[in-house]
Parts: sequence; C-alpha cells; structure tokens
Amino acid sequence: MEQLANLVVTKLIAKQQEYDEQFHVDLQETMSDNLGNVRHVSEEELLLSEIAKLMTLLSSYETKEQYEKAAIIKNKLDKLKNRLDEL
Repeated sequence: MEQLANLVVTKLIAKQQEYDEQFHVDLQETMSDNLGNVRHVSEEELLLSEIAKLMTLLSSYETKEQYEKAAIIKNKLDKLKNRLDEL
C-alpha cells in the first residue's frame, strides 16, 4: 500500500512540475503582446494566478497527508481570497 502511495505522489509531483512549466509559459504569453512588448498585469490577475498555484500545492500536501504544511497554505489562500474580494 505504501508503494502505491509513493507512486501516486511521485506521479503527482511530476504532473505538478509540468503544470508549473506550462503556467510560466502561459504567464509570459499573457504578459506580452504579439510584438513581444511586456504589458502590465493587473492585481486581480496576479492574485488569481497565485491562488491557482496555492490550490494545487494545497491539494498535493493533503494527498501526502502533510497537514501542517496544508494549513499554512490554506491560511495564505484565505488571505489572498479576501484581498481578491476587496478589489
């Protein structure tokens, strides 16, 4: 059973790395126009991207049963969601 759990976590981590790499590519594309000029990203866009990243991390910690780390991430998520609501 432990081997299965380790295999699942390993695959989740690998998939998360893929998502992170694609996120950075997408963010660069979002921040640039067709001529390669950088545009300003709104605070809302930054908050949403950070929330998405933290939600993925939270899910990973919960899967690994690292609840102390998950609690820290949950607190950060709550603060970011409150800031987003205030916009």
